[in-house]
Amino acid sequence: MFEVLDETNENIIAIRVGRGTRAGYQELYSLLVEKSDQYEHIHVYEEVPNWTFRTFLTHLHGVVPDLRYGSDFDIARYAAVGDSRWAKLLFDWWRAIRPIWPVSPDKMRYFDVTERGRALDWLREKV
Repeated sequence: MFEVLDETNENIIAIRVGRGTRAGYQELYSLLVEKSDQYEHIHVYEEVPNWTFRTFLTHLHGVVPDLRYGSDFDIARYAAVGDSRWAKLLFDWWRAIRPIWPVSPDKMRYFDVTERGRALDWLREKV
């Protein structure tokens, strides 16, 4: 479901996400909890290349893990980097429900794949 990228360092978790699976979400959330325990607040960079409608639908597997584990980690900033309307749609839905959803980053932004470096720079900023 996801690949940990080389940019992962300290409190930044950088991943490339494909199809969503139950096992993949459990593995991802274990990583998020582990990093939150280490650093308290984490920043997540999520590349979502080449998403289709079918890929979008597979991420409905994330609903139950969000409800179950969402309060166990703290995402301060979240950057989604994508190149399709389906990736952008999932981001927009998440942003809309953020005030009531257990996985709710303090700040979230969507970047086009051509802005990958800008997304990482935003996560690395000291606030």
